[in-house]
Amino acid sequence: MPAIFAHELFGRKAAKHFPEALQSIVQTYPKPFRIGLQGPDLFFFYKPYKGNDVIRYGNRLHNLPARAFFQHGIAVVHEKGRESQEYAYLLGFLCHFVLDSFCHPYVAQAMADTGIAHLEIEEELEKALIRQSGRDPFTFRLDRLVPTDEATARSIVPFYETDLPTVRTSLRWLRLVKRLFYAPRLPKETFLKAVMKAVGKYDSMGGLVLHHQDNPKCSESTDKLLSLFRHAIPEAVRLAENLDGCILDGGVLDPRFDRTFE
Repeated sequence: MPAIFAHELFGRKAAKHFPEALQSIVQTYPKPFRIGLQGPDLFFFYKPYKGNDVIRYGNRLHNLPARAFFQHGIAVVHEKGRESQEYAYLLGFLCHFVLDSFCHPYVAQAMADTGIAHLEIEEELEKALIRQSGRDPFTFRLDRLVPTDEATARSIVPFYETDLPTVRTSLRWLRLVKRLFYAPRLPKETFLKAVMKAVGKYDSMGGLVLHHQDNPKCSESTDKLLSLFRHAIPEAVRLAENLDGCILDGGVLDPRFDRTFE
């Protein structure tokens, strides 16, 4: 998964090129669209101190072809209405799917070539994108990209095999994890790394901290991922138009929806 800011920025850039009617939906319901941009990653940090069915559910969604999710999403929008917060969420989710499916095959190859962990490769991309947006990657508050209000939580529930309390808790945990791993100064980064190493979680979770020292081994992968990021934007626009046609006219989802997020 490209990380939280990458998905946020990608969705904002793609939405600028959506048809006017879809732009209006996104602008009317910015919070559901924003969290939709995180896709099933929403569930990855649910009570992360132990393995659980919610985390496994999020991982399973990542490995399934997206078609079934979007076919169900179309039914949700037919029930809730095209001018709904649910449709805004689905449009955000679409952007997440496109960026992941563009980037993940390359990330897997880069991991094999360099031995660098998935999260660390994406962490370097995250820093590059935050810098390109004119911000400091170490003081930028990623946790504030996670809405936790009741209306947003309710907009998410119809799309998943889950309930409102689970979605509420997932949102709060995602925001909390991003807040805990916020390290604006080197001493906190050092402390977090020491704690993760002490509990044997550094290999799997070390990439959640934005490292103050860039990894030169990731420079090539970062350049490639930035290129994939740019090339994925027109595809997100095209698939949003296809999805909207299915909602309006009962059309057929594009074969691209047969891909998984991987």
